Amino acid sequence: MKQDGEITLKLKSLEIAGFKSFANKTTINFTDGLTEIVGPNGSGKSNVIESIRWVLGEQSSKTLRGSKMSDVIFSGSSSHKPVNRAEVKLTLDNSDHYINSPYTEIIITRRLFRSGESQYLINNQECRLKDINNLFMDTGMGMGSFSIISQGSVEDIFNSKPEDRRSIIETAAGVYKYKQQKHDANLKLEQTRDNLDRVKDILYELKNRYEILKEQSHTAEQYLSLKKRLKRYDISRIAIELNSMGEDWINVKKIVKESDEKSKQLSKKMNDLTIQKKKLNDELDSLLTKKENEQDDLLTYSKRIEKLSGQQNLSKQELEFKKTTLQNHRDNLDKLNQQLAELQDKEESLNKSISKIKDKIGKLNEHLDENNEQNLDDLIAKKKDEYENVRNEYLAIMQKIANANNEAAYLDKSQKQADVQNDSQRQKIANINDDINNLSESVNKLQNEYDSKKSDLDDVKTKLDDFESSMKSLKNKMANQQDTWYKALENSQNIKIKYNSLYNLQHEHSNFYRGAQSVLKNKKRLNGVLGSVSDFINVPSQYTTAIETALGSQLQQIVVKDNTSARQAVKFLNDNRLGRATFLPINEISQRSVNNTVLRYCQNTDGFVGIANELVEIDARLSAVTKHLLGNVIITKDLRTATVLSNQIRHSNRIVTLNGEVVNAGGSITGGANRRQYDGVLTQKNKLSELKKQYTDSETYAKQIESQLADIQNEISNKNSAVENYYQTERDLTSELDSINNQLSFNKESLDKRQRELKAIKIASGSLFDDDIEEQKKSNLELKKQLNIDLTDNQSKANDIKEKISTLEDMKNNSTSQLQETREKVVVLKEKLSNYRDQKATLVETYDQLDAEISDEKDAINEINDEISSNVLSANQNDEIKSVREKINSINNKLNDYRNEIDSHQNSLKEIEANLDDVTQQSIAQQKHLNEYSTQCKQLEKEINKYKQQLVGKYEVDIKKMDDIVVDDSLENIKQVIDQLNDEIDDLGIVNVSSIDEYKEVSKRYKFLSQQFDDLNNSSKQLTDTMSKIDVTVKKKFKETFDAVAHQFSKVYNEIFGGGKAKLLLTNPDDLLTTGIEIMAQPPGKKYRHMSLLSGGEKALTAIALLFAVLKVKPVPFSILDEAESALDAENVDRYARYMTKLDDGTQFIVITHRKETMVYADTLYGVTMQDTGVSKVVTANLSKYNSAEDE
Repeated sequence: MKQDGEITLKLKSLEIAGFKSFANKTTINFTDGLTEIVGPNGSGKSNVIESIRWVLGEQSSKTLRGSKMSDVIFSGSSSHKPVNRAEVKLTLDNSDHYINSPYTEIIITRRLFRSGESQYLINNQECRLKDINNLFMDTGMGMGSFSIISQGSVEDIFNSKPEDRRSIIETAAGVYKYKQQKHDANLKLEQTRDNLDRVKDILYELKNRYEILKEQSHTAEQYLSLKKRLKRYDISRIAIELNSMGEDWINVKKIVKESDEKSKQLSKKMNDLTIQKKKLNDELDSLLTKKENEQDDLLTYSKRIEKLSGQQNLSKQELEFKKTTLQNHRDNLDKLNQQLAELQDKEESLNKSISKIKDKIGKLNEHLDENNEQNLDDLIAKKKDEYENVRNEYLAIMQKIANANNEAAYLDKSQKQADVQNDSQRQKIANINDDINNLSESVNKLQNEYDSKKSDLDDVKTKLDDFESSMKSLKNKMANQQDTWYKALENSQNIKIKYNSLYNLQHEHSNFYRGAQSVLKNKKRLNGVLGSVSDFINVPSQYTTAIETALGSQLQQIVVKDNTSARQAVKFLNDNRLGRATFLPINEISQRSVNNTVLRYCQNTDGFVGIANELVEIDARLSAVTKHLLGNVIITKDLRTATVLSNQIRHSNRIVTLNGEVVNAGGSITGGANRRQYDGVLTQKNKLSELKKQYTDSETYAKQIESQLADIQNEISNKNSAVENYYQTERDLTSELDSINNQLSFNKESLDKRQRELKAIKIASGSLFDDDIEEQKKSNLELKKQLNIDLTDNQSKANDIKEKISTLEDMKNNSTSQLQETREKVVVLKEKLSNYRDQKATLVETYDQLDAEISDEKDAINEINDEISSNVLSANQNDEIKSVREKINSINNKLNDYRNEIDSHQNSLKEIEANLDDVTQQSIAQQKHLNEYSTQCKQLEKEINKYKQQLVGKYEVDIKKMDDIVVDDSLENIKQVIDQLNDEIDDLGIVNVSSIDEYKEVSKRYKFLSQQFDDLNNSSKQLTDTMSKIDVTVKKKFKETFDAVAHQFSKVYNEIFGGGKAKLLLTNPDDLLTTGIEIMAQPPGKKYRHMSLLSGGEKALTAIALLFAVLKVKPVPFSILDEAESALDAENVDRYARYMTKLDDGTQFIVITHRKETMVYADTLYGVTMQDTGVSKVVTANLSKYNSAEDE
């Protein structure tokens, strides 16, 4: 029958296969009582215990005496091949359900394959290592428990720190599950706090966006409301204007038809008269040609006569003229040379003046440098140091005077005490003289050493002053750099915010119509949609306004690959009722251009900038887009140029100015400005690029400043180290100087004392005669006189220095105004110097001009001399003149005949031209009338189409349903309301329409995260409370178990040792969570002492006593001891084994041993041998029967 509290959980069997030296499958069956495993060293008996450790979850290959876990797999021997896996099964009898499991038998299995794969099984069901650990938790078994005790475990008890020994009590107390719970709770708490911090950061960022979007959403809702009203009023306005223009168009069309018929009749009449005129003109042209030919000949001969007759006179006149010109050039050259000399003199004078002013400025700057406040402060400090030195000299002189007076009194006294000298006194005098010589030499040596150290100390102090000044400058520089860095970071952040805001507007196409916006948002869903026009074109900043005006809402048109893509996008808009949009298939759209005639007019017009499509940048593959939209648009500098050019090209093309005014095809002009100007899409795009560059530059600048700041900090750090070294050197030198000075003072006093002793001995011995005393008194008197003179000089010198200090302080007080006056003089002189330099620059420029003029005059003189030399008169020309005159007379006769015929033809032509002019004027007037009404008709058609397109494209109104539109107000009132609505929309500024949906999403997320934050906060508090409760439980269990183990330890120790005492002490009873455990023991016949002071055997047996005490407080089903008694002597081994038998009723003991004293008590004995090299084998001997028989 099972008694109350008795544990029936037992080890039933251990099956080993492929583990370490157990190559073959080996089964060990465990019985009640004491089971011992024995065998020679190296036989593998410890591998049995290690297999139990391993199957219970040991993860340290080092504990298993290997370098890696795969070392536990049998690696082969001379007679056996290596195996591919290690497997250990441990079977437990759990019939009393000691382990919290429904099974009465529990089989724990662990396998390891050479591939690295590992398996854990409980009752042949795969599980985790954690499941096995949980199964044995707080049962006193399992990995790390005290159910497996090795020699190392025993040594750990007496060698470990007190804090490490507490694990024995914790294991017995069963608090590991609580500690694990606390560990898990702490991990959860850290994770919760991390999540809390992340949610807090996200909330902080989200809150700013939430507030911004809230305001933007409100503005967007206002904007959409105003837009809705504007749409309604604008549709009404267009309907009224369309009705009015429709009536005007019908009337104008009728007038155009009538004017066209009249124009055709006049054109026919003009054509007949033109034919007649052409015939007469042809005949007249023939006559005129003949006449012109004769006149050309006449002119040729006449010119020849004039040339020949005039050459003679002209040659003479030219010669005289050239001589006069030559003289004029020579006179002018002399004047220029004279001016050049004067300029050179003036330049030399200016150079002297400049040099003088520079000297004055240099002297004044020197005066400023010499008399600045810093120099005065330095001089005053220097003089005060001099005064202090003189004051010290004064005290030294006074001390010398006092010494001289003392010496005089001493000489008077000594003179009266002179006595007879003897040999012993001479010896004393000689000894004292030796001491005096030695002390004098020592004083001189110490003085020299003192002076050298003092010089080193002064150098160190000078360097420290330099370092302090340098450090102050560096710290100021660092403060300035830090300010610059903070400003740079702030600037960078501001630019980033602006960039992100503008990027969102651009990226989300917030200002686009609904249809275009919807297509662009779903671009990934629609094949062939490339993007909006504004996405692809880049415009230089100087043309942005012009191109934005030229394109207008066309910037929102969507570029697609082909017609199929466009149809698909239109279907998407129709199916989802998302509005309308215009698409540009790049393979289908027509390309517009300016014709050559118009282009020539443009190129000859001042103020022409270019054709619009040539001023923008776009991918070459999409050039058709810009040619389609901008190919026939002309850009000019201003409106005046635009109107002039429009008239010249007969209003055939639209012209846009750089400021955004438009002269439309047809002649109408659009211009003006709103009260508030907002950036268009292209302007925003350019600003986005500019902001991106600014952000990159600002980041680079901030990093440069940060790098410079780091350099300064490193320099300060280096200097701090150097300063600290110098301060240490200063302290060392000061200490050395104090030591030397003390020694020097002592030696000086000793020297003075020995000199006085010498004098006293000489006087006492009578060796100092009256003449010597008189001579010394005389010398003493002269010394006092000299000291009085030195004292007077010292006082005079001190007074002089005091006066100089006073003068310098007065100078310092007055220096500010004087320095200011000097600075003002420097400024005046610098201005004068600048004026002189400007004059010099002017002279140099004039000099260069004169030099060029002189060169020109010399070239002119040389040229005229060449012409005079080459001028040769012709003398024989009279015969040629006579021949030419005869030819002229013949030509004149022919010309008279031609004139008569021409007059007749011209009279006839005048009559025809008069008739033609009359008909032409009528035709021009009629054509002008026709053109005016045709243009008016086209303009009306264009305006009508424009309004219709606006209704369809902008407002999505079906033209067929125009008649259904009812207008209740006048056009004037409607326009007034539209202007008012536009002003209100303008006042709203840039509107982010998508912010409405974003605000809803962000608001939803913000509320969700706020709830998450509250939940995490509550979870954190709950985990903290849980950990506190766990700590209370652990403390309680630990204290109860400690008290129980301490009580049992005292009893077990007494029993095992056959007397003596032992106790457990807490190192910190106030902190039961961290306190260590000290062991005190008193073996029989010895004093109480700490465990560390016991002998090796006493330590081991004391540790075993503690383990047995734990087993009594916390019995375990089985306990495995691996050579735990190896450090004990035979007597103590017997005690150990005998006491173990007292515990085997409640605990199943498995013992690894090589001690005979232990083997005696075994119930079952297993022997481990190696019959084959490297392969362990187990043999069994049940000794319980023999023990029973022996007892009988």
